[in-house]
Amino acid sequence: MVWASPEIDLCKKVFTADSFLIRNPAEFKNNSFKSPSPTNLERTCWRGVNLGGWLVLEKWMAPDLFALVPSADDERSLLAEGGSEARDAVAKFRETFITQEDLHWLRHEGGIDAVRLPVGFWCLDEFAASTPMMSTQRYVDAVFDWAEKYGLKVLLELHGLVGSQNGEHHSGDSGQLAWLQPANRERNLKVIRACAQRWGSRESLLGFGLGNEVGEKEPTWLDQLVAFLNLGYFDATRFYWASVAQFYADAATIVQKHLHPEAILVLDTCWDMERWTMEALRDVPGNIWLDYHHYQCMGNEAGNVQEHCQAVEFEGLLTEKMQSLPVIIGEFSLALPPSAEGYGDGTAWPKQFFQRQASLAEKHASAWFFWNYKIAREGWPHWSYRESVERGWIEPKLFGTLGYS
Repeated sequence: MVWASPEIDLCKKVFTADSFLIRNPAEFKNNSFKSPSPTNLERTCWRGVNLGGWLVLEKWMAPDLFALVPSADDERSLLAEGGSEARDAVAKFRETFITQEDLHWLRHEGGIDAVRLPVGFWCLDEFAASTPMMSTQRYVDAVFDWAEKYGLKVLLELHGLVGSQNGEHHSGDSGQLAWLQPANRERNLKVIRACAQRWGSRESLLGFGLGNEVGEKEPTWLDQLVAFLNLGYFDATRFYWASVAQFYADAATIVQKHLHPEAILVLDTCWDMERWTMEALRDVPGNIWLDYHHYQCMGNEAGNVQEHCQAVEFEGLLTEKMQSLPVIIGEFSLALPPSAEGYGDGTAWPKQFFQRQASLAEKHASAWFFWNYKIAREGWPHWSYRESVERGWIEPKLFGTLGYS
């Protein structure tokens, strides 16, 4: 299926890394660091999918919902401006998009043993109450129940923090990056504590992600002044990432008493495999895994589909820039630029592309999670794990064979 140019433009808008202003990691104060101890969760590799676009809505994944409010780019604006009609539509969508049958299929037909569940701070009733957001608490409860029924693990991922950790639409609240402002920071820690208290002891909990795709805004003069007052010199970038690491340390300390001993803490690499090292995260307690996301649907990674399918850049990241901490591939897909030579030639390349990415992940990472399980739009099969299986691009029966590991 060849995408129309508006779709690839949307892809670039959705996943562009330009807004993240990736820079070198900050240095941190010199304290002792305890390496994560191995657990029986550190098996060969967890195979999973994302249940994305469900409890944190994304316009490109569910365009019919957002057609109710064409000007809305994120969940907050959809619900704030759409009134009861939008709220009713979202409620119906959440009741039907992911059900118990889906988790049964994933476990028994899809070859999957874990799901990554993106949620926003509104995943708990008490934090949704004072916002336009609709609580998703009962759906999260249901996923844990279904996972335990079918023998799946759940990676609970905070995709949207109070004030937004990246200013992107997929945080539920685009246009601001204010998650570390004092009031928002305090509220985010309360959200994390409450999530850990409610779900931290669940048997099916694989781990807890403390923030998805953390971004950075261009520093203002005030940011530079704050950095100077704290560091003694002007370096807002260094101070920001030091503040992120301190947030992780505070959050991890809070949740430790509520998580079962085998649970992992997942920290986003912010599109940069070299962002975090053991030295940088020395104050963060617990079993830490890093989360890296890899997409090849934009940029100039390769000129034709065969070059893309070799995934040379991906292999280099996994073999040359791996840190001493375990890494998961929290998001990847089969999407490639439709302009790539050979894109429209049959169905062989999607199968080859998945096999290459999965085999690299199983060799070098602790888990992989395909984005997404499915999407609520037609004609984008490269983003749908279920449709890819149904088309024969992904063959779960071969997982664990030489073709995938």
